[in-house]
Amino acid sequence: MLLHLGDEEVIHSKDVLAILDINALKTSELAKEFLKKHEKNQTLTDLSGNAAKSVIITDKTIYMSPLSASTLKKRASDRLELENGWNIK
Repeated sequence: MLLHLGDEEVIHSKDVLAILDINALKTSELAKEFLKKHEKNQTLTDLSGNAAKSVIITDKTIYMSPLSASTLKKRASDRLELENGWNIK
């Protein structure tokens, strides 16, 4: 299923490795290095216009999204349940 990340960017939910809250990353030097490395390698896509609330990690690209991690996790979970025929609302 597809997952909308913001700013008209859509990816396959199966490609998502992690969805992280940006506030948790701001205090980590390792996370800052990780993001800088991907920015340097041009594998970081900022969809937020410098107002990121979450970071989505895939095997090829790191996305910074204006949507909260909880919103993205809920969207991904709802779509997975729908895809597998669980809990259809």
